[in-house]
Amino acid sequence: MVIHKETMRSANEKSVLQRIFTEGPISKSQVARDVSLNKVTVSQIINKFIESKLVIEAGSGKSTQQGGRKPELLQINSNYGYVSCIELGYQELSMLFMSISGQVLDSKKMTLKDNDINCAIEKIIETLNDFQDNFPEHLLGIAISIHGIVHKNQVIYSPFWDMQQIDLADLLTEQFGVPIILENEANLTAVFEQDYGKIEARNAVSISMHRGIGAGIIIGGELYRGHKGEAGEIGQAIAFDSKNQPLRKTKKIEDICSPQVILEQIKKAKKIGYINWELVRQMFDDNDQVTLEILKSFKDNVAKIISNVIVSFDPDVLVMNAYIFKEFPEFLELISNELDKISVRNTSIILSENIDNASLYGGCAQMIRTILGVSKLKLQYKK
Repeated sequence: MVIHKETMRSANEKSVLQRIFTEGPISKSQVARDVSLNKVTVSQIINKFIESKLVIEAGSGKSTQQGGRKPELLQINSNYGYVSCIELGYQELSMLFMSISGQVLDSKKMTLKDNDINCAIEKIIETLNDFQDNFPEHLLGIAISIHGIVHKNQVIYSPFWDMQQIDLADLLTEQFGVPIILENEANLTAVFEQDYGKIEARNAVSISMHRGIGAGIIIGGELYRGHKGEAGEIGQAIAFDSKNQPLRKTKKIEDICSPQVILEQIKKAKKIGYINWELVRQMFDDNDQVTLEILKSFKDNVAKIISNVIVSFDPDVLVMNAYIFKEFPEFLELISNELDKISVRNTSIILSENIDNASLYGGCAQMIRTILGVSKLKLQYKK
């Protein structure tokens, strides 16, 4: 097998950049040892990064026990530029701005009157332009978090948005001249857990439960999207309690036990005009029997979903990303105890640290990976 010089040079550059990103501030000599390259080659690569202002010197490190000159430390230049992730939610736009080094610069959340994609695009362009006017560095890339199916950087289906045959990636590329990534929202929650989470897992599943139910699947350290981007659409799985119904009319899992459905069930059963999870918690604590019964059914159904996901993918860890479990953390413990009785896997089931904005952070991380050409990041999430 012939390895071309350009291919080897590119691989070496990525290895060096990967080390500076994940371990910086770090010295040249330490980088050379870590990536098993000679110091001359590493110096040439690093000098190139310094000239482009992607890498900067970050002061002196400690000298060795033998004394001598203190090494110059290197790190990614946070002022090199920034990325943004935009989540197209239900009648809502959420945006996060992050430097290339992973520092959060700003965030925005906007409520929309409806799910008109043209109005949303206008608001996205306006907000990005405003940020560019007030931030001196360069916009490097944009990630879009989609509740729905994404394939080949196109929205195939979204329950919230009629894309009207608009090519969102091409439109924003033409407007801003930067790379655009479209990705499924649940997939980006999995990226968040991989790059920001405290877990060190090569195989993981992040179940995102909001108006729908989706799963981001990490296999061997890589996102698994399936043949046409539909992997993890567990909310669209057939519910087996639908009797004597043709397939096209059969209820789906998210029709029965998505958190939004549970809220509506309690609201209808209690005959009240307004409800949120804080009120549900209060009714639960007051031992309201209607609420207790609905929540027990929800807990039992989620236990079945989790069990099926664990059996299907055998992950090292399963992360739940759903506000209901923030309000009812005891449910996860009960579900874990139930699963321990029927399974020998002992899969760790945990609640995400970032229920509200995991996909935004995951989208920024994915964009940074793409720009730098690195395979993993080591970022800090601050609540």
